[in-house]
Amino acid sequence: MNLHYLPWRLIIFAAFKVLAKFGIIPGTIAAFGLKRLYQKWRQNRAFAGWPSTEATVLYGKVHTEGPRQHWAELTYSYYVEEYRSGTHVHRFRKEEEADEFIRQIKDKLLQIRYNPAKPDQSVILDRDIEMVALLAPQRG
Repeated sequence: MNLHYLPWRLIIFAAFKVLAKFGIIPGTIAAFGLKRLYQKWRQNRAFAGWPSTEATVLYGKVHTEGPRQHWAELTYSYYVEEYRSGTHVHRFRKEEEADEFIRQIKDKLLQIRYNPAKPDQSVILDRDIEMVALLAPQRG
């Protein structure tokens, strides 16, 4: 996922409108909901028309903000006419879950979808990444 292609002005404008309408706490919850809806819309668009290819998860990093806001940021590489890379963010409530997720998925092959008009634009569908994580061997 290349952050240059996200409609940041629209996202920020919508977030401020939601915060102004509902207040800080409900507005924040609604803003996260909007972000999730946008991610689902983007994935559905990619699923509908973008071709897929294999990618390798190169590495991951856990980010923490607050007691229950953790996310794993994965970096992957794929080949479409040349080697390219992308990132994917997956959210967790516990830092240990994010760490375990990265451990399970690092160096694994998975399917990504890419924009045929702009091959640097890519997305990992939630179902594809969850399938790889489910099939990974568990620590004993």
